Amino acid sequence: MHLLQRYYDQVEAGRKTIEVRVATPDKAEVSVGDTIVFHDRGSGRELDIEVNRVTWYTSFEALLNAEDHIRIDPDATRAELLAGLRAIYPPAREALGVIVLAFDHRTARPGRPTPMTPSQYAETLPHHTMYGGLYVRDDHDRPVQLRSVHGSRPWQFPGGDLDVGEDPLRTARRETFEETGLELDTETPRLLMVHFLHTGTRTPLDKVGLIFDGGRLSADQLRRIRLDPAEHDMWAVHDLPDWQALMAPQDFARLDAIERSRRGEGPAYFVTHV
Repeated sequence: MHLLQRYYDQVEAGRKTIEVRVATPDKAEVSVGDTIVFHDRGSGRELDIEVNRVTWYTSFEALLNAEDHIRIDPDATRAELLAGLRAIYPPAREALGVIVLAFDHRTARPGRPTPMTPSQYAETLPHHTMYGGLYVRDDHDRPVQLRSVHGSRPWQFPGGDLDVGEDPLRTARRETFEETGLELDTETPRLLMVHFLHTGTRTPLDKVGLIFDGGRLSADQLRRIRLDPAEHDMWAVHDLPDWQALMAPQDFARLDAIERSRRGEGPAYFVTHV
């Protein structure tokens, strides 16, 4: 069925859910469950709907007495709609009978085949790695961090890259156990931050991290920390000013943003460019 652009746009936006036609032989055959394809006369666009109700009326006046005119034309008054219908269909056509074709937003036709297989599509996308981390503090809410033995020897909270089959929270818990010997199985930790690490030309892969609130570590838990010497050689507890003096500016910026997010004062999304 062809529609003027105004009416097509209403259907496309989910605002128009009734189409009105007169009972010509082809329209009189439409039944509940039939698929109708609407065509925009101006642009050639098309969309499909499934008819969920067919109701006949003797006239446009009878139709408008029974139906919600907003579902037919949400941008017209009842009087404007009646005048518009009668301008399209002269009395002889109206005398054939008036048909309401009601529909909702359910899909009628199957989708088109995708142009690529999932594997082919994946090859067109930028590739990223992901990490999960737990932000932990002592009883005074001072951040607890570990000193890496790699690269520039950064201070960092427990965490690491996902293994195959893991989600970021599971990774954060596993990495925390591997790096500290502590099992911190909080049931529903709060997600503090989504971190996007834009590596530029430094490495071929950017990185996305999810940092969860690992809570406070008791004095006993701190005493039980056991580092993996292949990854870290020291752990420490400091307040933020002392951490700022020990850390590279971009690393501290992430730490500071996480702490502000924990207090409800900072961003939940943070970008680092390296």
